[in-house]
This record gives sequence, C-alpha cells and structure tokens, in this order.
Amino acid sequence: RDRKGEEAAKGRREKGEGKRGKGLDLGCGPNKAFPHFIGVDSCKDAELFGISMKPDVQVETCEKLDGVDDASQDFVFSSHLLEHIEDYAAALKEWWRVIRPGGHLVLYLPHKDAYPRIGQPGANPDHKHDFSQRDIERVMETLGGWSLLVNEFRDQGNEYSFLQVWKKREDRRQTYPCKSAPSSTKRACVVRYGGFGDMLQAAGVFPALKRQGYHITVMTTPRGQSVIEHDPHVDAFFIQDDNQVPNHLLMEFWEHQATKFDKFINLSESIEGTLLAMPGRANHTWPHAVRHRHMNHNYHEWTAELAGVPFAPDGKFYPADAEIATAMSLLTDGFNIVFALSGSSQHKFYAGQDAVIANILTEMPEATVFLTGDEACKILEAGWENEPRVRMLSGEQTIRETLTLAQLADCVVGPETGVLNSVAFNPAVAQLCLLSHSSIENLTKHWINTASIEPVGIDCYPCHRLHYGMKYCREHAETGTAMCQMSIDPLV
Repeated sequence: RDRKGEEAAKGRREKGEGKRGKGLDLGCGPNKAFPHFIGVDSCKDAELFGISMKPDVQVETCEKLDGVDDASQDFVFSSHLLEHIEDYAAALKEWWRVIRPGGHLVLYLPHKDAYPRIGQPGANPDHKHDFSQRDIERVMETLGGWSLLVNEFRDQGNEYSFLQVWKKREDRRQTYPCKSAPSSTKRACVVRYGGFGDMLQAAGVFPALKRQGYHITVMTTPRGQSVIEHDPHVDAFFIQDDNQVPNHLLMEFWEHQATKFDKFINLSESIEGTLLAMPGRANHTWPHAVRHRHMNHNYHEWTAELAGVPFAPDGKFYPADAEIATAMSLLTDGFNIVFALSGSSQHKFYAGQDAVIANILTEMPEATVFLTGDEACKILEAGWENEPRVRMLSGEQTIRETLTLAQLADCVVGPETGVLNSVAFNPAVAQLCLLSHSSIENLTKHWINTASIEPVGIDCYPCHRLHYGMKYCREHAETGTAMCQMSIDPLV
C-alpha cells in the first residue's frame, strides 16, 4: 500500500459538512485541500525538504493561533499534522477555541493500526504520537459541547487514516454519532445542484425511491435544500456551498461518495447540458431542428429514468404549518391569483403582464393578484402601488413563503420557474404556464390542471437552450425581452 502523499487530497473527498464557509487548513503544505480554505503553515518542510510553499498565513507553529479571534471560524481542517505535535491536547483546545458554535473541527490522521508505529520500520521519524480515534475522543471529552458526526476508520486503497468531524454545540452536551439509517436499510443518495425548479423536479423521484425502501440522502446546496427541507421523503442532507468542491474535483469527490451508498443518483446536468443546451457546449450550436429532435423529451420522465424508478406525477412542495398559517393570513375570500413575475433568465419574463393583470381586475371583480419575485422584480411592480387588489410581494418573501402561497392560491400564472414547478402536480391549483425555451413535451406534459401557453409564430421556439444573455436569444427592441414571450397575446 502506498503510504505517502496527498493526505489532504484524500481527506477532501470526505464529508462536506465540516468544510463550508470560512475556515483554516492547518498544516496545509504546498497545496490547500480546497481553494476557499485559508492555508496556514509554518513552512518548516520548505526548510527541511526544499518544498515550495506559499500558505495564505505563515505562522511560527500551528499549535497556537494567537492572531485568530475566538469563535471566528466556520471550520478548522487539519490533515496529518496533529501526530507531529508534542502537546496535542493543548493544540486541540486551541483549534476548538477559534471555531464558532455550529462550526466544525475536521481531523484526518494516520491510524496506528494501519501505519507503522513509532520505532517500527517505515515509521515517520517526526511523529510524536500513534493515534486511534479513542485518543482524540478522550481529549474532546474534556472540552465538551460537541457532536461527533463522523468517526470513520479509512484503510481501503491507499488510505491508512481515520476521519473525525466534530460539530461545536452551544450547549455542553456531547453526542456520539448515531447512524442515519440502520445498517440493514438500503441507502440512496440523490445529487442535484441548480435552481429551485431543478430541485423540485428532482424531488419527483423521492417518493418512488421511498416506495422501494431506500433511506434517502440529498446532496445539494443551501439553495436547493431550502425548497425541500420539509419533504417527508428526505431522511438526510449533504449540503455543499456553491463551488465548495471545484468543478475539476467533482468526479473524484462523487466517485468516493458513491461508495457509501447502495444507490448513487447523480442528477447534475441531467436537464441543463442534456435536454437544455448550455452556451459553450457543442450542442448549443446544433441546427434548431437537430436540437429539437434530440432534446424534445420530458424532463420528469428523463429524471425518473436516470434514477431508475418509474415516473409518477407525485413530486410536490411541502410547506410547514407555520408557513401555511402565514400564507392563509394573506389570502382573501375571493379568487386568489399568484403571478410569478420573472425567472432566472431574460426569457422568463413576460412583458404583457400589466395587460394581463388589468384584464383580470376588469373581468374578475372577486380576484386579488399577488405579485411575487425577488428584489429585482420590484421594478416590474411599478404602477400598481395604488391598486388594493394587487398585492406587491416581490423581495418581501422568502422562496418558501412564495411557494407556500402558491399552494394555497386558486391560480398561479407565470413563466417556467420554480413557482410553477411547485404546483405542477397540485390538483387544487390551476396553473397558467408561459413557455419559452421548453416545449409542452419537455415541461408540462404531465402537469395537472395546467394550461400551457406557447409562443406563436416564432421559428426559434422551442430553442432547448439555456441563455445567460441575449447573444443567442432574439430580443424585442422596444422592451428588451425575448421575442418568444412577446409573441404571446395578453388576451389569450
């Protein structure tokens, strides 16, 4: 077994809970484990072995962090350093000091049963200690206020170490790890990054996996978690910040994580990049007819096929009781319409919205229209400030509050966004979806109680393309919006 080298690289494949936010990579050596880490090193190896080092912070020793404030770090990560420190208990106390409540201490250390011990052939002459997990646990028991989330002996392949992830608690309780699923339970991991709509589409496979008897872990970002955090089919989350694992390291990371599950379902670029061409990729420049022939397939069916489960229209958004109560307090006794003003791209905005809203107010005196969107959508609400039957909520609600309001409304109108996806299979809500880059076959084929409005007379629809600007999207000169949206008659 190869005993040498790149120990931090081995550690970076492991659990992501302890590596989010701002934190220190102590004893980082010539390469930090991840770019967002703050590399800290004494550079002694540069003197001893001529290794080129340029840590973010050079210190006299990593045993003392005098320049680091108490509770100022989201994490401290250390790989194969502690065994070189004489008073390792004092070092652990110091590292624990700088971690904020809720933060993590991540240790990756050689295990004495898998690596030559001090004095044995092949041992590292600079090691001061031979460790097992229990040696670290004894020290941590004197510090208190933690949960031991991960405690793994890693001796497969070229590893000879153990990994521990300690979460700092605000109280003084100490909890050792409890398995998130019994060893006899099948375990599945679903990987999905992306927008709110992407996550809600992925959620459609959770009930099917649960019916097959799986304990389900979802690997996603805080953004993705926000829309499924109360989904009863999800048993655990593996949360990563955007670009926490750089793109060029993702395959290595995923391959290693896949070994921990019975079923590993990677939905990254399952729609974008596959059924929606991305700028810079060859299929983005294919002739329109070719793109349509190869990409005009249903997103929900395709997601289920990748997950190895039968498609069923039962994915949904699950609001909490408190969120339902808040939404109910906003609704009227009349007909409540949620109008999603805009999505993540310029073609997910309908310039005829004011005409539609005016027509609703004229033809439906019992209707109230709730305008929803992010902070940028406030500009789209201009002109309705003095109309009591139009409630302007853009930038005022969290995404969960908006999605909850949509579940309880009588009708939801808007472009193909997360808001529309959230009510796709809710039979109690009528939906009016304004299509742009997707076709009915792509998106709304299986949606319940839905009227799909397609652009008329536009030869580029459906383009099956993602757009990050107007370079490949035909623009209406007067309004600056996509021509596909301008072709939809407000009075349809």
